Amino acid sequence: MLSVGVAVISVIGCGEGTNSETAYNTERDVTTINGSVPTGEMLPEQEVTTMLDTIDANGNRLVIFKGTRMAGSRAAIHTHKYGGHTCVLSGVITDFVERHDVMEFPAGTCYYMPPNTLMSAANLGAEDAVLIDTFNQPLGTPFTTIREPGSYGD
Repeated sequence: MLSVGVAVISVIGCGEGTNSETAYNTERDVTTINGSVPTGEMLPEQEVTTMLDTIDANGNRLVIFKGTRMAGSRAAIHTHKYGGHTCVLSGVITDFVERHDVMEFPAGTCYYMPPNTLMSAANLGAEDAVLIDTFNQPLGTPFTTIREPGSYGD
C-alpha cells in the first residue's frame, strides 16, 4: 500500500523499534526493507551543503544539510541512531521504512526518520528532488549508519 504523507508524519515515529534507547545494531548485512529491495539505483545524495552546524542549549549538535536526490536514485539502506527529519523542497520522495507502508512525500512536506529503524529514501520521479535533512544529537555521534553491503562503491 502506498500512502501519500502529510498527516502520516506523526505515525512514522510511533510503534515498535523507534525508541532511541533500543539496542543499536550496526551490522552491514541488510539488503531488504519489509522483505523487499527498495526501488531505485543506489547513489549518495548529491550537491550536499551544510546550512547550519551549531551546538544547541542542551549541548547537542544541531546540523541542517541541503542536498539533491537524483531522479531514479535511492539512498543505501541505513539507520539513524537518534532519528532526524527531512523536508522535500522539490520533487517527490518515496520513503521505505521497516514496519511501515511505503509512503510518498511531495514538495512542501516533511517526514520523520525514526531512530534505530531501517530505511531508504528514493526519488522515483523524472525530476531531481531537493531535500533538507535535520539532525540533533550528541556530539561525536554519526548522523547515519549505512547498513547495505556494496553501497556507494565499498
